[in-house]
Amino acid sequence: MGERGWSIRWMWGLIASVSLLLGQARAAALPELNVGQQQLLQATGEEKPYNVRIHFLKSNERRHDLFFSTLNRLGGGYLGVGSDQNYTLAAVAQAELLFLVDIDAEVIRWHKVYAALIPIAETPQALLKLMHPRAEAAVRSALQARWGSEAAELLQSYRNYRHMIGVHLAREQQVSHNGRAATWMSDPVLYGRIRDLMISRRVIARVGDLHGEHTLISLGQAARALSVTMRTIYLSNVEQWFRYSPQFRRNLVQLPHDGRTVVLRTLARGDVPAPTEDRWHFSVQTLDEFIARIDNPVKRLRRVQDLIPDMAHSVRPGVRGLSWLGQLPNPMPRPWAELPPLRSTP
Repeated sequence: MGERGWSIRWMWGLIASVSLLLGQARAAALPELNVGQQQLLQATGEEKPYNVRIHFLKSNERRHDLFFSTLNRLGGGYLGVGSDQNYTLAAVAQAELLFLVDIDAEVIRWHKVYAALIPIAETPQALLKLMHPRAEAAVRSALQARWGSEAAELLQSYRNYRHMIGVHLAREQQVSHNGRAATWMSDPVLYGRIRDLMISRRVIARVGDLHGEHTLISLGQAARALSVTMRTIYLSNVEQWFRYSPQFRRNLVQLPHDGRTVVLRTLARGDVPAPTEDRWHFSVQTLDEFIARIDNPVKRLRRVQDLIPDMAHSVRPGVRGLSWLGQLPNPMPRPWAELPPLRSTP
């Protein structure tokens, strides 16, 4: 067969593979929750927001792809702090329920803005167009339909930050590593998974403190009532701002979890390596081992800095900037400005 024949066969093979992949993505669409389940999630409580000076509505961590091999098809529930980097990680994990928590009410408002806009934007490019001032009428309508009495407050937040968010999302649309799209905005399949979660009302954003008395407990109770096992807990770098309190431990333990549940964190320090294109070290630990270290009566874990020596020794050849602590579900990897502080605890 000539070169042209092979080219045609390769082209049709590629089209078939893409069609199959998109078909699988559509087949995996999550069903909408029934009225009782939606009411259960909407009734989850939250805490009062902190008065923060800077709103971190976008992440400055660039290499979330280092987490992908651990997250791949992990499923279950996902709990994360911060902004839309959670969408990338939850989509890779193929999470079925997404809980987003932050001490900053503005971050939570933007998750609610996304929850209204992503369902009406079939593609990442369509979402970008909604960040233009000419789209405000459509945005206002979407916010009103999704959030009712909250729409006016959310529209003001949209007006304040749409340009910054638009620039951020446009940059996220260009991110790739090792020749593969690496964010929810650059990979149509990942975007589609987040859109499915939004359409099926499976994304719940709440103001909350990791040491608090309401938000995490309420979310854990909801996950348990829905028989959802929480499999991913993304803490970004917030642990650097506090010591592990009894309340923090309690809030993690009470989440329905199992031996596959992982904790993802990032640290910017000189004593653990950072990957190329980033200044953060990325670390994964099983929740079971994390809790066991906090409970260890001989050498009790009191803060994330106590994990640094083990992080430094647990890196693996060929993957700079990533460390593992504990027995992970997918241990062999395949090539794939700071968050606000929490209240200090004694």
